[in-house]
Amino acid sequence: MPPQETTTVEKNQLTRGKLGVWGVIFLVISATAPLTVVVSAAPLSFRVGGIGAPGAMLYCGAVLILFALGFTAMSNHVPNACAFYAYALHGLGKGPGIDLAFVTVFAYIFLCVSFYGFFAHLTMLELASIDLPWWGFSALAIALVALLGVRQVDVGAILLAALVTAEIAILLAISIAVLLMGGPEPISLAGFNPKNIFFSGGVAGLMVIGFGAYLGFESTAIYAEEARRPQRTIPIATYLAVTLLAGFYAFTFWVLTVAFGVDEIIAFATGENFESMIFEASGSYLGS
Repeated sequence: MPPQETTTVEKNQLTRGKLGVWGVIFLVISATAPLTVVVSAAPLSFRVGGIGAPGAMLYCGAVLILFALGFTAMSNHVPNACAFYAYALHGLGKGPGIDLAFVTVFAYIFLCVSFYGFFAHLTMLELASIDLPWWGFSALAIALVALLGVRQVDVGAILLAALVTAEIAILLAISIAVLLMGGPEPISLAGFNPKNIFFSGGVAGLMVIGFGAYLGFESTAIYAEEARRPQRTIPIATYLAVTLLAGFYAFTFWVLTVAFGVDEIIAFATGENFESMIFEASGSYLGS
């Protein structure tokens, strides 16, 4: 009996020592959804904040790295799959911890419904003429998450690594095409001018969208119990994930200023079809 009981307990426990630095990084970058950020946040950033959007992404990334210094230190003292909520519970008490958990759960529910209801539906309708209601895509997503959830964590990491690589490859293909073909105006670095970042009329909007673009980077801490050498793996994965995202966001946002030109991109962003910015750029430089 004792050996059987031990085996049962082990089956119900997290798989320790499965994830290395890059496994955690792929899980985290997939949570931030870089393709979705560029498709949706880039047009909105230019619309509300002006030409300083690329530089704002770098600034937000730098601030979050400073935040991560303390955040990853906490993960060494509170190794818990709940991460943020567990830290609030230990540091502020049960009430704030539960409050934070509820706010986050509801925020993610609305976020997921928005993704399934808008992005999945729009994409499948445009590419495959499949017109399913939003709850149909939600059901498929729940089934996939459940399937991956009962598998070991490295299975999800491998799948997400492939999907994230595909996302980044799509955006790099557009970016390389723009740089090789050249835009309608000379290349400009106006997007990184501090004046256009911090002293524009839409600086508040830039910061909200900029920090929101990194949503999910904090999930490194939830893998502490499944990481190899977590005291080393989690901090390195966090710093690398934020650095890679900051560079990638800033680069792709800047490439859009090359594709349209400094003046034209603001005119496009303030127009009626601003949300189609990345699709217009890809159609112009890669073909429909």
